[in-house]
Amino acid sequence: MHFHRRTWISTALAALVFCFLHGSVTAQEGAPSPEEDVIAVVNGETISKGQVDRELSGYQQKMMREGKSLTPESLVGVREQIIESLVDRALLHQASVKEGVSVSAEDVQEEWNKIRERFTSEEAFQTALKRMGMTEQDVREEIERGEAVQKFIRQRFGKSAEISEEEARTFYDSHPEAFVRPEQVHARHILIRPDPEGGEATDKDAVKKLQEIRKEAESGEDFAELAKEHSQGPSSERGGDLGYFPRGKMAKPFEDAAFALKPGDMSDVVKTRFGYHLIKLEDRKPEGTVPFEEVQDAVQNYLGTEAVKEAVQSYVKQLRQEAVIQRPEADEKSG
Repeated sequence: MHFHRRTWISTALAALVFCFLHGSVTAQEGAPSPEEDVIAVVNGETISKGQVDRELSGYQQKMMREGKSLTPESLVGVREQIIESLVDRALLHQASVKEGVSVSAEDVQEEWNKIRERFTSEEAFQTALKRMGMTEQDVREEIERGEAVQKFIRQRFGKSAEISEEEARTFYDSHPEAFVRPEQVHARHILIRPDPEGGEATDKDAVKKLQEIRKEAESGEDFAELAKEHSQGPSSERGGDLGYFPRGKMAKPFEDAAFALKPGDMSDVVKTRFGYHLIKLEDRKPEGTVPFEEVQDAVQNYLGTEAVKEAVQSYVKQLRQEAVIQRPEADEKSG
């Protein structure tokens, strides 16, 4: 179990609200276009095959980016989960409408801007829209629906997220395994990337340059300033500072070299797939339990998130019992 500082509402809605980049589309009022089969009807709102397919495609792309694949059997299960999620979202949106929840144009525009900024150009944005069979107006309507659901959940279940310090402390004390911090080191490095087309000669030049830099550091030059001047890695602006990291976060040769050092020591030249490195160890933290004070906010966020999720799930279950939900596809298979 890992704790991160994040708001309860964003986590509670992760599976419930619109995510444009994954092609999520919720139910719409009225009949689908003739070419789109009806998968479900939720109190008169339709969920079409096209909507389900878009979400399924987004999920598959996400899995591919993570180096994973889905078997035909697992795809069937994922598709069914997507349909049920769309049903839940439709019910929550209907509830928000019933409660008179309104969303300002400013809120819609703010979310629109966030989506638009994720694309490098207008052409890339329009290509994404075309790929999903959506218009800009479709996206804005989906944003408004998602914002309405978020606002509704905040209003109805916000109290569930109020976790006291005592409740957080009780959880902390009863789950000690969740708060074990592994050994960590704090390191800086200087990276030299040899020209991949330069052959052995450029590798030798990189090693030689780092050896010369090492001598400068040994003679009293500030390592951080040397990193700013010479390092070709993204951390150069920070003086090569990589912060604290545990084992398993860096390339193996780099990790082995860093963890073998004592604070204040420098490594010999280390080769990784990124190039050649000179590493200086700043500090080391042994394995231990993270103090409650360091994780109190994160624990309260986590417990609040779980409480809201449970409340929303219970509420959606109630909505399902009162709703008229038709599944033509399922009825055909059972018939």
